[in-house]
Amino acid sequence: MKNLLDIITKISKDKNKIAFICEDKIIKYLDILDIYKQNKIIIDTLKGKSVCIRSRQTDEFILLLSLLDGFVEKILFLPSDIDEKLIDNYYEKSSINYEVYMKDNKLSYNVLTKNKNKKNVIQTKWIIPTSGTTSTPKLISHTLESLTRTTKSDTNIGNKFIWGLVFDIYRFSGIQVFLQSLLSGSKLLIPTSHLNLENNLTFFIKNGCNIISATPSFFRKALMCKSINELKLNSITLGGEIVDQHIINGLKKIFPNASIRHIYASTEVGVGFSVVDGKAGFSKKYLDDGVNGIKLKVNKEGILLIKPNHTYNEYIDSGDLIKIENDRVYFLGRASGAINVGGNKVQPEEIENILLNCNLVHSAFVYAKNNPIMGSLVCANIVLKDNKTDKIKTKKVIINFCKQHLENFKIPALLKIVDDIKITQSGKLKR
Repeated sequence: MKNLLDIITKISKDKNKIAFICEDKIIKYLDILDIYKQNKIIIDTLKGKSVCIRSRQTDEFILLLSLLDGFVEKILFLPSDIDEKLIDNYYEKSSINYEVYMKDNKLSYNVLTKNKNKKNVIQTKWIIPTSGTTSTPKLISHTLESLTRTTKSDTNIGNKFIWGLVFDIYRFSGIQVFLQSLLSGSKLLIPTSHLNLENNLTFFIKNGCNIISATPSFFRKALMCKSINELKLNSITLGGEIVDQHIINGLKKIFPNASIRHIYASTEVGVGFSVVDGKAGFSKKYLDDGVNGIKLKVNKEGILLIKPNHTYNEYIDSGDLIKIENDRVYFLGRASGAINVGGNKVQPEEIENILLNCNLVHSAFVYAKNNPIMGSLVCANIVLKDNKTDKIKTKKVIINFCKQHLENFKIPALLKIVDDIKITQSGKLKR
């Protein structure tokens, strides 16, 4: 497998096979090859150069990536939510020569810096920004090979799946969905980015979506939509955030016949491992024996360290705090995301998990508020399961519940009932 076009060429032997469906178009695998032929002269011009795909629509991004992989030296992915102040720095770090665009299936570009040398490209480097949930997004370099080590490519199985894309295509999680769909010859449903969740679900239902990979936050919002019962999912993958038992149980109730798994992955490490036993966390055996060739251990600060099964000689600091209870390992949150309350460190995810244990709360978001005495206070926004209840009485019940399960400094000093909790383009709570 040299590049994406090699994969597409192989699958396009079935001339009617659909690659992806948008609101206003259907693109077959064979169509992508035709678009490549139409743009071959420009692709040859860009050969060996370093390019950037910046803030393009998802279908345009996929076409550009499919045409350029294996020909250009580097492709920098820049989603629309990247801070403008970072862009020049990212261009300089990645030595970007061109910004590339596509309109009406025609490839075009802007020259940023001239580079006359044509390098012989063996594998294109895909430079992907991290989600930047708790800090400035970092740029991580991958290749098609490194991103597809765990990707299944059985087209007989892939024929059965119609993927719904909800992750940001510019980020690691979205790329993983795209690659899994492409390599297995599946269909990928691409909703228009500006549509709301209810409309996206309607689009998925209309086109027979039967598999979705998304964050717990996305699914919590989806479970509040009326149309969720019309979605016929055979498979669900959870990732990008801590997966708690509440969301697993909620999805089991709506989709009793669907296989549900949650994965641990990051832009830095790639896909780590998956859990399929229907429980939050993962087995302690993974720490003792490793999993799928990946070695895991915990440092003295309680942070998970990972040694992937490829090229790495040292363990990578994941930045994720964990705790071990009996034979299970649970994620507590990002070490960098702790709230300092009078010298005590509080993980927002721990408080959110407790709030979700209260049968009155549907979703929760915990954050810090500066305080001159304590440094920070714990605050929480919550969405109720029943918004018709007496809010004052409900707040008291929830705070009393927190007092029974949390130390005093962890109890939210401010509890706010809201109609909705916003998530990022990656489907995560914005920390």
